[in-house]
Amino acid sequence: MFAGPVAGETDVLRWRMNSLLYPKHFGEAGERFAEMVRRLSGGSFVIEVHDRLVLDQDSFGALNARLIDAVWGSAGHHHREDPALTIFSGFPFGPDPAGFSAWMEAGGGGEVLEAIYSRHGLKSLYCGILPAEGGGWFIKPLKRVEDFDGLAMRSFGYGARVLRELGVVSYELSAEDIRPALESGLIGGAEFSLPAIDVELGIAEVAKHLYFPGWQQPATSLEILMPERTWAALTDRHKAVLEAACAQSLAQTAADAAMQQVAALDRIRAAGVELRVWPNEILVTLRQTWEEIIADEVARDPLLAKAWQSYLRFRDDYGDWQARAYTE
Repeated sequence: MFAGPVAGETDVLRWRMNSLLYPKHFGEAGERFAEMVRRLSGGSFVIEVHDRLVLDQDSFGALNARLIDAVWGSAGHHHREDPALTIFSGFPFGPDPAGFSAWMEAGGGGEVLEAIYSRHGLKSLYCGILPAEGGGWFIKPLKRVEDFDGLAMRSFGYGARVLRELGVVSYELSAEDIRPALESGLIGGAEFSLPAIDVELGIAEVAKHLYFPGWQQPATSLEILMPERTWAALTDRHKAVLEAACAQSLAQTAADAAMQQVAALDRIRAAGVELRVWPNEILVTLRQTWEEIIADEVARDPLLAKAWQSYLRFRDDYGDWQARAYTE
């Protein structure tokens, strides 16, 4: 982080922000966020966005070494450094985007996430929410739970943990490696992101069975992550600018992302993909397996246990309101 003179400004704060998101679609949300910061600050705060300058697993080290000032991505990108963070990207059978935002902003989730990041000397701001991912692309249709046994598949996070319990051989491949892995037969299925992103990767040209719902990640959060010392050094005005830009980004990403999926489904159908619904037997088994995994996880990590209890309390109260206020 450094300041330098720019025409018309006395002091300009400049940051280098590393984006961990796929460049098209939601990587661009980082660029829009940076532009909001520049505009809201009157040009006194400039964020330069760099696409995957540092890999996910190197982000904490790069932040602490001051190689970068901030990271644009999702908490789940840092699951190797702290598995408890995975739950804050969205988790199996979790809430929809509106519910996830309610938990994070007013239901206690944000406070628990802050405590988890604090043990690494880091600070995040909640800046976006995306809709459910696709449930998975497959070369052959899946009809029974037994069809998972021995299946090689690209998967991520807690969803991958669930699938491994059912016999899946899980690979955490990068975006550009998924289609070649499907074409070569290395994997027989993949879940990566939203349909709009998956179709850009050419997955629909290879795997002709796309399942819904996206049980493994019904919502995906976006954030800006920085060292606590960096946040503490900001002026009150620049803190307010970041918070205001995050609020704008949250509203914009939610609306834009939903409409992008509508257009993506048309492209997917045109590619000859069959849009399938998970058999109920499979969904029930996936949910039961997830409940066993999270019970084991919370027993290992007190902060994750606190986060999960926060969510369960929120789910009960929010679910009561939802059931009374809206039709199904």
